Amino acid sequence: MKKIYYELKLKQKSPLRIGNGDNGNTDSDLLLDGRGFTFISGSSVAGILRSMLPQEKADKVFGFIKGDVITESRILVSDAVLGADMKKEDITISVRDGIELDDWGVTKPESKYDFEVAETEKEYTCVLEWSGEDNDEVSEILEPLIRRIVKTGISAGARTTRGYGAFAVEAKKREFQFPADIDKWISFKPFAPEAFKQEEKLQEEDVVDKDINIKITIRIDGSFSVRVKTSDYIELEDGTIPNSEPLMNRGNRPVIPGTTWAGCFRHHMRDIIRELKDIDQKTEMESLDLIFGKAAEAGKHQKSKILFSETEIEGGEKHVNTRNAVDRFTQAPKNTGLYTSVVWQGGTGTLHLCVKENAMSDFQKKLLAIALIDLDLGLMSFGGEAGVGRGRAEITGLSVNGVNQLNELKTLKTDFLEVTP
Repeated sequence: MKKIYYELKLKQKSPLRIGNGDNGNTDSDLLLDGRGFTFISGSSVAGILRSMLPQEKADKVFGFIKGDVITESRILVSDAVLGADMKKEDITISVRDGIELDDWGVTKPESKYDFEVAETEKEYTCVLEWSGEDNDEVSEILEPLIRRIVKTGISAGARTTRGYGAFAVEAKKREFQFPADIDKWISFKPFAPEAFKQEEKLQEEDVVDKDINIKITIRIDGSFSVRVKTSDYIELEDGTIPNSEPLMNRGNRPVIPGTTWAGCFRHHMRDIIRELKDIDQKTEMESLDLIFGKAAEAGKHQKSKILFSETEIEGGEKHVNTRNAVDRFTQAPKNTGLYTSVVWQGGTGTLHLCVKENAMSDFQKKLLAIALIDLDLGLMSFGGEAGVGRGRAEITGLSVNGVNQLNELKTLKTDFLEVTP
């Protein structure tokens, strides 16, 4: 018999949005431990790993309930927690806003909500424990799975298809053979800082990815506005309190959330469908909604099959703009119409899209390709204040499954997503 322990080090790549079910501070407060730091429950980690296996293998490793038949999980999965050396300044908890738009891109009444997110450069630690014999099939399933997430990373919490909760993973392995290693095992403390120090990192599994992975680099033309709540604003040098400011991350860089990108692409692709007269528009709209995670039939929901990352903008600078609302008849400024917004001018960033295997028809791939072309041409904008020219970008780099397709996009071809993974 033997015991194997896997130490997973999770490095956060995007804000974590993992709710505790309460709404004391926002509509969705973060799940925190007794120290006030975020963590990912062992059940969530187990669920993430289970979802990456075929049903039969998942049942063998994690157990199942089928009628009167119940089997236990063969592995123990700990919570993923931040280290004992964490300090309050090592983590930033901020509030973000969300809205729901109608088919025309207008905010629906009473649809605004807010939620907490956490950002930290510190690593989360999770430990997996397995016991069994040398020829146990579970071990043959588990280790390739661990090596796979070393390559692909994992996503945890809510709205993972919109760029939240992305983690890079490093893994180490410690094995004990019984009875030879009984004394070493008794003194082993899996959560001690030195527990896996002498072990080598597991190498990534060579996984065949059949999804469509798109990497887009953009340059902002002009300015854009992705706004945050007014209570967080800092007074400007002239004493003005701005009505809106750009959404910034822990590194004090502006970001375009995956939710913004998803809404932008979805609504633009729906607009294209409306312009096509020789297709069944209703059917195509419903099919597109399913891909983006919103069911056509009320009460039924489906996870999005297209994933959008968060885009961090490098370079550029803040720009303060004050304008008036004008009476449409007299052309005179309204008394209460003064509005000051802080927008971000210029900069570059990267957007990652992942279309799940077989999720899109050929027609829908062309729709997505046209949307990317329109983004490059400035015909598709993102963020707020698009009506006054904000949210335009030029695509400066494009790869599909590692193949450079920028020239195909620039020459207005619509089949550049047809690249074999």
